[in-house]
Amino acid sequence: MNKIFLADKGIEYTYDKLIADLNKKDNYYSYLYINENNPYQVFLAIIHSLLYNYSIEIIDGNLSKQELEEMHVETKALVTIRRVSKQKIFKNYETILKELIKNEKWTLTLYTSGTTNRPKKVNHTLKTLLRNVKVHKKFEKDIWAFAYNPTHMAGLQVFFQAVLNQNTLIYTFDERQKNLPTLIETYNITNISATPTYYRNVFPYLKNQLFMSVKRVTFGGEKYDSKFEAIIASIFPNAKIRNIYASTEAGSLFIAKGDIFEIPKSIRELIKINNHNELLIHFDLLGSSESFSLTNNWFNTGDVVEQINQYCFRFMSRQSDMINVGGYKVNPIEVENLLMKIPGIIDATVKGKENSVTGKILIVDIVKDKDFDDEEKLKISIKQLASENLQSWKIPRIIRFVNEIPKTRTGKKVRK
Repeated sequence: MNKIFLADKGIEYTYDKLIADLNKKDNYYSYLYINENNPYQVFLAIIHSLLYNYSIEIIDGNLSKQELEEMHVETKALVTIRRVSKQKIFKNYETILKELIKNEKWTLTLYTSGTTNRPKKVNHTLKTLLRNVKVHKKFEKDIWAFAYNPTHMAGLQVFFQAVLNQNTLIYTFDERQKNLPTLIETYNITNISATPTYYRNVFPYLKNQLFMSVKRVTFGGEKYDSKFEAIIASIFPNAKIRNIYASTEAGSLFIAKGDIFEIPKSIRELIKINNHNELLIHFDLLGSSESFSLTNNWFNTGDVVEQINQYCFRFMSRQSDMINVGGYKVNPIEVENLLMKIPGIIDATVKGKENSVTGKILIVDIVKDKDFDDEEKLKISIKQLASENLQSWKIPRIIRFVNEIPKTRTGKKVRK
């Protein structure tokens, strides 16, 4: 079987190599902490843990020693080698697949992204990780652009979808994203799943081109506007575009066409929206964690939504992203989506800056098209559009031009 399992940095790992490496691997670590998150080593370790039924705790390989200490991770435990009791030999991938999906007791521990507090542990079983994974013959020829951190929930969702359908993964995260056009052409990539921030970052490399092989494009992790979706659709004219809602605490929950999510019938009794328009998830849908704060068995996601009808909603913002300007709550996404309509702007991030009078004022970081040289003209357009369409406290007072928008380890915008 010479089918490619993973391609990364010009190296191709076949399914034959994966099988051979699994057959040779007679040791493991309880903590999965791999330098720079080498995707092949991460994926090999996860599959091995499932085959030998030992639980693993995944830690981002880019974390510093200080960050690990703040998370109360014992660094000695990261390098403690354990041996398997009895080594297994797998003749083919079909045998491996059968072993993978029958493991009900296995658990995988993730850490929340920690954008507002110290990251917290969440334990998952295959049941929560595979909730929206689909296995069918019609998916067997899919070729995925892997555009997430492999140690985070979104990356694991793509990993399991690909592995259970014996698909090919092309690693395009981090600095590899600039090579996305070449990788799409070289490998005839059919599926891309990424954050809106990722798509905006790769847009300069994709614009004015058509990629006919891509048949499915998925957005996840952040809100985006319909204009940007239309731009992406023009680049991938054969692709169906979907929007996915997932979290470290619960895994994948909702899938939408456009920006309106419908709650599936199977979980309608386990989802509700409170009086503050915050999305609540029943603990039955969650992984397990000692850090969960529950109110009558309901977990507050911190996501603010607009309820369309009894079973449909639109994601608006994270409660923690809201900026208090003179007592008024500002949703930065609302401002960003407006400014993104201006020709010449590729991306924008609105943040709060301390101010002695109003508590905070708004600043905006702008990534402009490299072909658009007149920054002063762009500033005038920003101020004019904002003043015509926004209340005064929502108007950015400081406009800065930057080369790129800083991202979290999960590929989302940094707003702090």
